[in-house]
Amino acid sequence: MKNAITFQSETHSHLLYTARKKKNHYELISVQTGAVLVRLGKWEYLVMPGESFWLPFDALSAMTVVPNSTISCIQFSIRTRESLPHQGGYVEMTPLLIAGLDKLHSPTISEQAQQRVLSVMQDELLEASLHTDLSEESKSINTYLSALTENKTTSGYSVSPDMMMTLKVREADKMRKSGAKNDMIAARYFSGNIDFLLQASSILA
Repeated sequence: MKNAITFQSETHSHLLYTARKKKNHYELISVQTGAVLVRLGKWEYLVMPGESFWLPFDALSAMTVVPNSTISCIQFSIRTRESLPHQGGYVEMTPLLIAGLDKLHSPTISEQAQQRVLSVMQDELLEASLHTDLSEESKSINTYLSALTENKTTSGYSVSPDMMMTLKVREADKMRKSGAKNDMIAARYFSGNIDFLLQASSILA
């Protein structure tokens, strides 16, 4: 990292997911539009617009960005001398954190001003309230995902069709990367319909 604190905002038109690995920095993930699933521990946490999730240094985590989502990431180097939170979870967004994010999205903000805003946000995060309570939506997603990966019936879950498709495509892609053939993947996730598998996979980045 060039600076001790960096900011990036990006819109993802396609499905994007990362492998589960340990963080070598601290990170604040904020969602502007769409949704993100953050895997921390044994659960996947749904992060919706207006919400933010904190991942500490050395946390074993993964992230899934659903198509057409805009997310912001603030990364804090381990070089920082501040005692940033060592627990991951949803961040209670204070007015100052919200205002800071709004300012960072200004297209005219200079690099110097950006660094000043990031420093203020870092100070605010030192006293941030965090929690890992699963929302009802997150609980439903985790239950559905367990049924999906264990090849059990996946009907009757309170999960949106778009999220169901996102998870099916993600798990199908993982299966493909493990060497499985399309007919086996289609049989597992798409009722044997290979054409549907290929069409659904077009949402991948």
